Amino acid sequence: MRPHCLIARLRCHGIAGEWGHNVIEPDGAPCYCGQSGCLETVISGKGLERFYAEQSGQTLSLPEIVTRAADNDLHAQATMARMSHYFGIAAAQIINVLDPDVIVIGGGVGNIDALYQQAEQAILPHLFNGELNTQIVKPDLGDSAGVFGAAALVK
Repeated sequence: MRPHCLIARLRCHGIAGEWGHNVIEPDGAPCYCGQSGCLETVISGKGLERFYAEQSGQTLSLPEIVTRAADNDLHAQATMARMSHYFGIAAAQIINVLDPDVIVIGGGVGNIDALYQQAEQAILPHLFNGELNTQIVKPDLGDSAGVFGAAALVK
């Protein structure tokens, strides 16, 4: 390990928690970070909206896509299936490496109830031990949790 990493104590790159910038789809869309196929481009709200538009030819917001999925829109259902599939792979990677008690899902996708309803089914096939004990939960503070956390650090 490089000496400056030892001094920083596990903050060698200052990017801990950047889950969204792990490549999940190598031939995927370009990301603003310079890579392609980052989780951020695949299952973020914008990524899911883009996928729906590519499939359907219509531009809708993520909440509209979720509603249409419940109304049997095949493109919306495919979009939600994509979200669940890639979420399962990505969450399993975190669980396999860090073995957390809980994963808190933020952002607009974190507001989709189906994500939590399908989490176990999506994650289990990708886990090393085949048993899911990690809780997948919404943030208690909603979409503003990150802002509150940053404010608490300043105090």
